[in-house]
Amino acid sequence: MSERVFKKRVRLLAICLMAGLLSLVIRLMYIQVAQADELSAKAENWLVATVDIPGTRGTIYDREGQKLAFTGVAYEISVSVNEKAMKEWNETPEMYAQFLAPLVGMTEAELMEYIDPAKYANRPEADRPKAVGIGPKGAKVDSAVHDKIVAMHDQQKLRGVNTFRKDIRRYPNGNFAAHVLGYFGINDQEKKEIGLAGVESVYNDKLSGHPGTVVMYTDRNGNPLPNYEPETTKQAVDGEDLVLTIDSTIQHFVEEELDNIVNKYGPKHASIIVADPNNGEILALGNRPHYNPAEYAKAEPESLWNNWALRSFEPGSTFKSFVLTAALAEHKVDLSDTFASGQIAVDGYLIKDWNGIGFGTISYREGVYNSSNVGFVKIGQKLGKESLYEYLYDFGFQKPTGIDLPGEEQSTLFNVAKMRDVDLASTSFGQGVSVTPIQQVAAMMAIANGGKVYQPHVVKEFRDQKTGQTLREVKPKVLSEVANDEVMSTVREVMEETISVEDPSHGYIKGYHVAGKTGTAQVPKADRSGYSDSAYRLSFIGFAPADKPKFLIYVTVDQPTRNAPYMFGSYIAEPSGKAVLENALRYYQVPADPSDPGHGQQAGAAGQQQQPAKPQTPKAFVDVPDFVGTTKESAAKIAADSKLKLKSVGEGPKVTGQWPDAGTGQVPEGAEIKLYYGPEGSAEGKVKLPDLTGLSLREAIETLSLLQLKIDPAGTGYVTKQELPAGTLVPVGSPVKITLSPQQS
Repeated sequence: MSERVFKKRVRLLAICLMAGLLSLVIRLMYIQVAQADELSAKAENWLVATVDIPGTRGTIYDREGQKLAFTGVAYEISVSVNEKAMKEWNETPEMYAQFLAPLVGMTEAELMEYIDPAKYANRPEADRPKAVGIGPKGAKVDSAVHDKIVAMHDQQKLRGVNTFRKDIRRYPNGNFAAHVLGYFGINDQEKKEIGLAGVESVYNDKLSGHPGTVVMYTDRNGNPLPNYEPETTKQAVDGEDLVLTIDSTIQHFVEEELDNIVNKYGPKHASIIVADPNNGEILALGNRPHYNPAEYAKAEPESLWNNWALRSFEPGSTFKSFVLTAALAEHKVDLSDTFASGQIAVDGYLIKDWNGIGFGTISYREGVYNSSNVGFVKIGQKLGKESLYEYLYDFGFQKPTGIDLPGEEQSTLFNVAKMRDVDLASTSFGQGVSVTPIQQVAAMMAIANGGKVYQPHVVKEFRDQKTGQTLREVKPKVLSEVANDEVMSTVREVMEETISVEDPSHGYIKGYHVAGKTGTAQVPKADRSGYSDSAYRLSFIGFAPADKPKFLIYVTVDQPTRNAPYMFGSYIAEPSGKAVLENALRYYQVPADPSDPGHGQQAGAAGQQQQPAKPQTPKAFVDVPDFVGTTKESAAKIAADSKLKLKSVGEGPKVTGQWPDAGTGQVPEGAEIKLYYGPEGSAEGKVKLPDLTGLSLREAIETLSLLQLKIDPAGTGYVTKQELPAGTLVPVGSPVKITLSPQQS
């Protein structure tokens, strides 16, 4: 090739390159200027969004490791409505509807209301979504549905149907301990899921962990685009697990008794708290009305808000125990001194005893037994307002306890500098002031344990979600100390005597020393012009065993509407306290006191037998015979002679265990004794599991106690299922898992 031809071709190539470059510049200018608005609108259909992805929320356990709340994996379904993409995939909305309908419990027609592209055809192209959800039933589907969709993708089918992980909070026991657990949902202000009540709210930051970030491709409406997998740019940190102080079995007792209260009395509210007075741990807490945390959106507002255990109201006579403590600590009262009961005038107001006529001239000890308002007015006058309020402050009534639950209300006490004599008088018997049940529980701990007011708490420890290792324990916290053990011992003694001289059906538990005080408070009228003559709040606070307290209980029943001819705490609230305490004592196998002298035999400080103003005739009691080693025929004869009933468990030839034990002391005539016939186990220390179906929780506990087996219950009501079938040999001391359900009518 000649040099001239070569140069000619180079010039031609340069001209072509220049022309191409000029065309590109002109095209770019056209795109940036002439087509800017159109292309910008199209670009908005495809957005890259950086989204916070939360870590897996921590599980909430009871003190024995039973799950009360946990995060389950769930997925949100997204369906393509992009006709161009569906055409490329050779798919139709009808195919999607046919596939999804049986999986999510919707009809094909219902699904087409969401996924028919024609619904969006009238919108400007820029506003048309690429993919849509299918409503509430597709918002949180389980792994089984997700796996079926993935299986279709593996076959290159139904690529327009996608899922995106969206975890769901599960509460396996329904409304069990609802006001302790709280619930998890959308916060209206922040528009994100957080704990909204209970420990879910208080410990939300601990449960939530720290979010990660994911890059997602979405349309302008925020819907994830099909076939574009999210990209994780920062790993989320899972939240911590919570271990509560709640004992699920005792919580079962509380829930069951609250149901009994509601069914029998129809109150406006009811609440039961069980605590360990030696460290402030709340073992059970329940309220009525209540709700299912998994369905909190369906609950009545009153049910959600109603943590009655934290509400402030006039306590009534349960408050008298704290006034008595102050008087004894300051040596202002001798319990053997006497006073004239009935009525007393203060600042022109006539204050009467609850029965209107009083009990004659009685000792202050008898004044406690009979809950004499007049007696406590006189005690308050002996103390004086400054001294009384000093002790009320020491007990913690001037401020919230700081329990780790939301919504604790502030108490209302008189201003000492401004209070009148009548204000001192009303405070002395629990009216005119308002405190919360949880404040009374914290204060009563001091009486039970010898003087320490512990901060009530419901969380025991925090654990690593992956390893289960304990990260932090919640240590008992002493808020204050009151009086001394000698004073508290006297108060416990008087409170125990108060129970022992009552009708035994109220609070007395044979074989155990129970200390307690009831309260009956009139409800103030709505206009604060006085007190209602027909609305009452009835309560009971007590603990057992009185000499070495294991459990402290508070029961309140607000405004019963039926089956309550006697509006007294001793008739309505105290029997429920007794029922829960008795079950808890048996469940923990707290030894009974065989030296318990029996109902009505407690002696006063001077060694003289004390009686209530209107003594009741106790039931006849008999010693619990020793059935161990007897045959069925011999056991039946012994039971008949002692006027006792028998219930047998097992198939052995002789009795090898009984409940209650012979060393328990006495039981009422007609009581049922459970006998276990063995040996049925092997030489390795095993016992044969009986059929528990149909038994109540209490009956199941008693039956398993005979066999020295533990119980692991779930649900409430009666046993409908046991994990191991009857006849299975299990080691002594093993937990037995059972499922309880409400009795069908």
